Amino acid sequence: MMYQNYIFDLYGTLVDIHTDETSKNFFKKYVKWLRRQGYYFDWKRFYKLYTVTERRYREKAKRSDKYTHSEIQVENVFQEVFATKGYVLSDEQTQFLCENFRRISLIHFCLFPDTIACLEGLKKAGKKIYLLSNAQRSFTWQELELAGIIPYFDGILISSDEGCMKPDPEFYNRCCERYHLDKAQSVMIGNELNSDMAGAAAAGIDAFYINRCPVFHQGNTPIYQYVSPNGSLLEVLVQTGVSM
Repeated sequence: MMYQNYIFDLYGTLVDIHTDETSKNFFKKYVKWLRRQGYYFDWKRFYKLYTVTERRYREKAKRSDKYTHSEIQVENVFQEVFATKGYVLSDEQTQFLCENFRRISLIHFCLFPDTIACLEGLKKAGKKIYLLSNAQRSFTWQELELAGIIPYFDGILISSDEGCMKPDPEFYNRCCERYHLDKAQSVMIGNELNSDMAGAAAAGIDAFYINRCPVFHQGNTPIYQYVSPNGSLLEVLVQTGVSM
């Protein structure tokens, strides 16, 4: 099958990343950084406020009947947490605090070795490339810039902007509608069986499973059309008939 549109997941597919956004040690570091910016919290208090508030937003999103999988905007969490200390944040201040929350949490971040070769191969073949990511814009956009891959994409959808997330078919449908994509000419490439593969299947889009894990798992009835057991993005080119 020759496809015209290639829709990629980001984390675990194009980018190798490891963060620590939940440990007490991380929150100690972040609160120490906050004090240098003029925001004063006890780290234990901030840790409790943030985790409880984020959980409440996510639980509320789960109860929403608008989408099967709703997404939050982490900026709302930050503004509510800081308001408990009387800090009224502008959008720019909120963005700055969110970006550095993520920056301080980063342990490892890099493109997979085959990412650029895959994207360049598709571009040379005249294919359209899109990004569909379950992520927070305040966290992810700076990482896309750092990775230097924004110019490769013909369109980018981030779940926090859309209010829904994979595997909700609405997220996939929105991508196809916004960029006028023919689903029959489109394929989803990702590393998650549920959010990427099952989500694409529910939306009527073919899927390519990039297995980045050391152990390969396959059910009795695969929900994807293609698979790279060794986790190589170059297999996307080979198996979908793109000349290398």
